[in-house]
Amino acid sequence: MKPSTAKAKGAATEVAYVDFLRKNGVPNAERRHLNGVLDKGDVAGWNAPDGSWNVVVEIKSGAVLSIPKWIKELRAEVRNANAITGHIVIRPKGLPDPKDWWVVMPVPEFMDLMEKAGYV
Repeated sequence: MKPSTAKAKGAATEVAYVDFLRKNGVPNAERRHLNGVLDKGDVAGWNAPDGSWNVVVEIKSGAVLSIPKWIKELRAEVRNANAITGHIVIRPKGLPDPKDWWVVMPVPEFMDLMEKAGYV
């Protein structure tokens, strides 16, 4: 696949996830532009109403899974964005609808979310 084709496909995937978020309670979600070594993830605008926290989203193609590498990248992006947490959204090959995609996150961050939700 040509780099321009891969970039366009990646952008379309990000737009689809942002649209999904907006339709499901995250009205300020938007695509972030690349920031090089200070990358802050692919999606911005998932914030507390008072601006006290934000969530980092990194979106990946599921054609080849590189989860350890992606987790390392996600943790750097959470730091760069001064976010409270983040997750990786994986688009499995052949599944264009975000409702069929997967979310991956490190267990400590998952447990923190469960605690904040009152399950721990």
